[in-house]
Amino acid sequence: MESDIGSEIIQEILTVAPRQLSAIQAELLFLEGETYIFHYQSENGSKYKCLSPTTLRTAFANTPIDSGWMNPELGIVRWGTGSRGEWTIKFISPQKHEINVKESKLFIPLPALVFLGLKLDYWIWAIKGSKFNPDAEAFHVPLPNVYSQSYQSCGRICWGDHKPPIASPNTITNAWELFISSSFNEHLSNGKSKAKPNDVRQQLEKAVNRSSYPVKDLISTHQTIAKLVSTIIND
Repeated sequence: MESDIGSEIIQEILTVAPRQLSAIQAELLFLEGETYIFHYQSENGSKYKCLSPTTLRTAFANTPIDSGWMNPELGIVRWGTGSRGEWTIKFISPQKHEINVKESKLFIPLPALVFLGLKLDYWIWAIKGSKFNPDAEAFHVPLPNVYSQSYQSCGRICWGDHKPPIASPNTITNAWELFISSSFNEHLSNGKSKAKPNDVRQQLEKAVNRSSYPVKDLISTHQTIAKLVSTIIND
């Protein structure tokens, strides 16, 4: 929403720089020879600070960008950049996947999944239902090789010897395919299934003949997708 600029600010803008800075909090002065001066108001009066072109580029490059939640039909449901780097979130609808479990390839159903990438780190969670909702309750994904601790480790993927790409809208699908096609071993296989709490792979083997994953078996993180995402990207 656009807002009107007050007359006091306009009057101050029209004065010759550097200004008194009563209505304006700060200003950036461009001088010849790629010299920049940052003029700002402090408790002790006006202050001046010389800035290099590199400092300016870094400051503006780190300005956060956030697309907000988008149409899940596009696959990517949110994208942005921040102090921690670029991040992308992909939604995978409930469907069957071919996965490698105990050196055997199984074609099994998995619930709806939310896949978040931030630079070289990735997280994954499950949700109930077939439609994406950022306010949906997040569940531990019923797969090994994923941490289940709270806060930033909740849902974080352990890649082992695999090297995922740096997360971006152009690479998020490649990272997802690398993850789902990897070999799921006994590492971090506990705490993902109510029926098989010690090893979720046993539950995966039972799900081969099912048309959908038994979502009643999922274990809650006690947080929403939106809360988990916010914790990670706003750290």
